Amino acid sequence: MEPKYIVKRADLEYNIRVLRNLAKGKVIWGVVKGNGYGLGIVPLARILNDCGVDHLAVASLAEARTLREAGFTENPILMLRGSADPQEVEELLKLGVTLSLGSREDYFTLKRTAERLDVVADVHLELDTGMGRYGYSTDRLNMKWLLGFYWEGENPHIHPTGIYTHFHTAGDRGTTKRQYREFRKVIDFLQETKCDVGMIHCCNSTAFWYYPEYHEDAVRLGSAILGRVYWAREAGLRRVGWVEAPIQEIHYLPEGGNVGYGSACIAPRRTELAVVGVGYYHGFAVERGYDVFRPQDCIRGMLRYLKYLVTRHRLQVVVGDRICRVMGHVGMLNLEANVTGMQCRPGDPVLIPVNPLDLKGMEVEYR
Repeated sequence: MEPKYIVKRADLEYNIRVLRNLAKGKVIWGVVKGNGYGLGIVPLARILNDCGVDHLAVASLAEARTLREAGFTENPILMLRGSADPQEVEELLKLGVTLSLGSREDYFTLKRTAERLDVVADVHLELDTGMGRYGYSTDRLNMKWLLGFYWEGENPHIHPTGIYTHFHTAGDRGTTKRQYREFRKVIDFLQETKCDVGMIHCCNSTAFWYYPEYHEDAVRLGSAILGRVYWAREAGLRRVGWVEAPIQEIHYLPEGGNVGYGSACIAPRRTELAVVGVGYYHGFAVERGYDVFRPQDCIRGMLRYLKYLVTRHRLQVVVGDRICRVMGHVGMLNLEANVTGMQCRPGDPVLIPVNPLDLKGMEVEYR
């Protein structure tokens, strides 16, 4: 038996019910970018749709095309970034995707393409309130142009149906409040001048939990659906997904025997090891490295590893009904778990925690 990534459909359905109750009737955009956060974009979208979440959000043309070809022909699909690529914009329009507009280049590319195809494009205006990535910067937004954008008849081939922003540090109340204030300032201006801004949304998974007062008309949820958020336990969400792999062999080590590369672990006594064919290649024990190196980032990293040292943090897997410690370094394609004294044998299943975003080299199986 080859390793598989197991997804319990019942856990996803349960999480969606919890989130819909918390949303209190607001529209949920089910974010299925990154191949459905590693779970497979089509099966995840089907479960969302079956559970009443029919609005889907993607981050690429390929994802939008995959959904339409899989039968999601009537579902609203929102592209979560703008595009100034005429060919990409044309294909998105033909797929009936709602586009994001976040720059002058996006706007003119869409305007020319929609006119040439003689179609009316549904768009959501994206505002950059501090993320510094996509969207019109609110501090440099030309309000006169903005009014012209919304005035009926000004752009017969562009139909604004929504407006949104993205919080960069939703766990920080101060910065999130400042971003929301910038966002509302633009919306209030438009609404005071009788512009119909359409669907308003700003909350991602973290903001959804911490700021219910910011839910507006809709929310965008991705990692929360998988139960992979800091507040999952508090909200009663279930963590979705694990790797299931068989024991390849039982290896017996004498006292003082080495385990794996680098002599990182020496057996303190006679030890029985379960060798399992899952390693860092598959996504186990993979950690995202730091990509900024401010003093606070470096200190945070040092404190994290100091905590591991003090608490004697260990990697663990589940064999049968027992939690077993992983011994030594995790290899590219293997790990070794201490199963001393257990009645297990080759072929017995081992459950291994792996983030689906890190998953590679195995089938995803829904049960």
